[in-house]
Amino acid sequence: MKENLSEVLFKPRINVVETSTVSNSNAAQSTAIGQEEGRNWYRLLRREYWAWLGLDPIETERLFASIAMCDKPRTSELLDTIGGYQPGNWNYEWMQRAVGHQVKAKQAAEKGEQQQAYSEFLQASYSATVAAYPHFKGDDLATSAHALAHSNFVSAMEHSQYQCKIINVPIEGKQVPCYLHLPDTDSVKPVVLVSGGLDTIQTELYPFFERFLAPAGIAMLCIDLPGAGHCSHWKLQQDSSKIHLAVLDHLPEVPWVDHARVAMLGYRFAGNVAARLAFIASQRLRAVVTVGAPVDRLFTDIQRFQNLPQMYQDCLANRSGSNAGNTESLFYRCLPLSLKTQGILGGPRTKLPMFVVGRKNDAISPQTDISLLNMASSHCEVEMLKEVDSLENYNQIFTKVTHWLQKQL
Repeated sequence: MKENLSEVLFKPRINVVETSTVSNSNAAQSTAIGQEEGRNWYRLLRREYWAWLGLDPIETERLFASIAMCDKPRTSELLDTIGGYQPGNWNYEWMQRAVGHQVKAKQAAEKGEQQQAYSEFLQASYSATVAAYPHFKGDDLATSAHALAHSNFVSAMEHSQYQCKIINVPIEGKQVPCYLHLPDTDSVKPVVLVSGGLDTIQTELYPFFERFLAPAGIAMLCIDLPGAGHCSHWKLQQDSSKIHLAVLDHLPEVPWVDHARVAMLGYRFAGNVAARLAFIASQRLRAVVTVGAPVDRLFTDIQRFQNLPQMYQDCLANRSGSNAGNTESLFYRCLPLSLKTQGILGGPRTKLPMFVVGRKNDAISPQTDISLLNMASSHCEVEMLKEVDSLENYNQIFTKVTHWLQKQL
């Protein structure tokens, strides 16, 4: 008899690649030395961000404790490097949480409890998304988690008050699925293209639409970065905005949005893409927002690059199809990602309005990058966040960004 999905997801499997080894041949040498706040974790624990998504912080801490206390063999001395799909493994623990929410969602749906089903399906999707974090191609467990995240997200949208359309964008003979979120289909809407960091996929971008853009009557089109999610077929390289340009080309074919009223918001590395588009696609956009965007120093200062957390170096290696085992080699491979090196920043300004969000003492997007972006547009507004990550930061900045976008669109 064929096993059902729950049986497959709960069944331990030992012979699978451990995430930290996927793009780093020296993963076994990883130590806790230099890790932020002295925590012995490979992954950056984004507690505040995951709480902002709606995941219960208490349940999250219990899950972390289960991983930390597990005595099974690890790839390195870092806590979340237990190999195999088994208790204590990062993916396993988060997938159990995802399946638990999925079961509750289906029960609620059967009872006709639409709002409860919607909430639980979202929780299942977000939990499976975190299970796949940091979303490496070549990580079989992440691939399984992505499938669960997307299926639960689609189920959540079936119970939502808002509309969700999957737009298949043609590029180089392939189709790139992108989620288009609409407040309604009563009229054609202005649209914001939204992408996240190197450790982000589409399913976790939805709260920005649900809480901010939808009440403002603005649509959101989510796009994965090259090398991640639905765009894993493409490598991250100097032409980082190739996929986004293909989306802009396709927008006139999408009947629910006004292709003449388009903006882009890029969080973290996607801010690099957004800043690039502000120059090479200025005629097709109304405005650009960057949040914590690395546009120069990270890719031109080898000491800053070498001080990056190992997970972030591995993300860059994974997206660009290289190995993070040799940091110096990876640095020179990533050097062309600097928009100043490309000649895009530091020269003539774009006339496109820009809203630049930075944070003090940010290793990825330092003050020099914020200054470069500020000088990039003749109509630029800069907002500096508090140094500490918090739910208040997220809500305040997205409220300001939404008001600004309403004026531009």
